[in-house]
Amino acid sequence: MKYFTSIIILTISLIISCNLPNEEVCHLFDQVDCRPPVLTNIETIGAQTVLLTFNEPIDGNLVSLTCPQNSIRSRMVHNQQVTLALDHPIALSEAQTIEGSVRDLRGNSTYFSINVWAKNEHMPTLLINEFSTKGNETHPDRVELVATSRGNIAGVTLYAGTKDEWTDRIILPDRWVERGTYLVINFSEGALEEGNLKSELQTGLGSNNGCLSLAKNPQHSSTLLDAVVWGNHSTSTYDGFGSKALKDSVNSLYQQGHWESNSCNGSIDSTNSTATRSFCRDSLRDTNSHAEWYICATKAATFGYANSVLRHI
Repeated sequence: MKYFTSIIILTISLIISCNLPNEEVCHLFDQVDCRPPVLTNIETIGAQTVLLTFNEPIDGNLVSLTCPQNSIRSRMVHNQQVTLALDHPIALSEAQTIEGSVRDLRGNSTYFSINVWAKNEHMPTLLINEFSTKGNETHPDRVELVATSRGNIAGVTLYAGTKDEWTDRIILPDRWVERGTYLVINFSEGALEEGNLKSELQTGLGSNNGCLSLAKNPQHSSTLLDAVVWGNHSTSTYDGFGSKALKDSVNSLYQQGHWESNSCNGSIDSTNSTATRSFCRDSLRDTNSHAEWYICATKAATFGYANSVLRHI
């Protein structure tokens, strides 16, 4: 009986269904490709052009895609890439949806719905310049960006976390800034000074341990512009980071070359920071390390202005 049961289980496991046009049945040992194509990259290469890249060649005759907020004027398929030309430009800082299905050369199909963002051709150079993580109602958690060149900030995305794992974010609006402009974003509820922006969720930053990252736009494949990691150097769990999510995020930043260490001891020490003793970048240095940061003196936070030279001792 044991052998008969094993034969039945083996027989069932050898036959799987494959998403082919004629609904053929595919045998496990026939080495038939039954896997749907996977979308691996999204790139906006012009105001009206979107490039989709898959992990295998796509059948150009079996592409069915729409853009509800726009119209797809034409499409071109070349091996693994599908290029879409839209009727109207995508507005800066606004997403448009591409949805539908594609099939590979064996007819395996995949359906997806994604947001695409306009390509910002005039992006300034931006740095995270000051931030606080132990805010209160009067002095909420805030992050200051500084523009070191002129440009348009539309679509630039600041994450509390990384693009893979974030708890809050802000997508910056269509706005031109000059070199030396300071942008302040509130990440928690509380006093909102004139001109300050607000994050989407207002959930606050990690008080003792956390990271921030700045990307060109919200798309997952977007290039990172800057990042920073802080910790109290005394947390005992997850190698000092306090959570698996933060540990993984810091390791990702380290592997991408946006932070010099994946150790908690390589983060900015947050022990002495308070609501009015903020983390400040030293003279706009950008070495992707804790060495370029200091904590300012009590009540010396200067969000919206040049960083205070008074340091906490």
